Amino acid sequence: MKTTGAIAVNGFAGAVLIFLLFPVLVVVLISFSSVDFLSFPPPSLSLRWYRTIFSSWEWIDAFLLTLQVGALTALLSTLLGVPAAFALSRHLKGGQGFVNALVLAALVTPPIIKAISIYLYYVPFGLLNTVPGLAFAHTVSGIPFVVINVVAGLRGYDRDLERAATIHGASPFRAVLGITLPLIAPSIIVGAVFAFMQSAQELLIAMFVLGTLEKPLAVKLWEGVRVAIDPSLAAATTSVTVLAVLGLVTVMLAGRRTRVTRVAVRG
Repeated sequence: MKTTGAIAVNGFAGAVLIFLLFPVLVVVLISFSSVDFLSFPPPSLSLRWYRTIFSSWEWIDAFLLTLQVGALTALLSTLLGVPAAFALSRHLKGGQGFVNALVLAALVTPPIIKAISIYLYYVPFGLLNTVPGLAFAHTVSGIPFVVINVVAGLRGYDRDLERAATIHGASPFRAVLGITLPLIAPSIIVGAVFAFMQSAQELLIAMFVLGTLEKPLAVKLWEGVRVAIDPSLAAATTSVTVLAVLGLVTVMLAGRRTRVTRVAVRG
């Protein structure tokens, strides 16, 4: 009975996985189509649509802008989120639940509400139609990813190592920089990767902040769907999917390193 139950559960899980991945597989296959229209399965395979997008300066600029904004968002989210995680984990004695709710509010607030609020806030400061302005806006949603992961890393960290460093003459700040941060670095990397990924796929805030002057990849894809649909959009979407997969691989590797680090610390 247990074997039959396990087979049934595994079969159901496999069916759900196929159901979730099937649209992605369809888009990937269409991106290699040789015809000028969307057709599944494609009659023949070709790289013509990848050559199209990577020979177009509009698409290249969209990719570069996405990478630029995402990298700046990940950096700002890390610089602000790591100290916030330390304060939340170590120094905030009362009201932790309230502060946690404030941190998570950026994730549960509807995107249209954030987009309108940021637009109205940016107008008097002249941050509209600027790359730093978009990165600042994305950082609001990126900080919670860093805080959540770093707090989790600090909970699994043996603080006696930090205390030992201070006993041997290191200042508390130097002990954190030299001992704590290297040991929880995988958690910081995971948070930064998630901050980058949410920036790369965000649409509404980018449309409100940048308008139509500069177009990150999400906005470029949206406008492409509105104007015309051809396999070049599938090729660009596949490129974004590859970027997301690389981010997930980085997260998995960092998570594995986190587990190894915890075992080493406890050992």
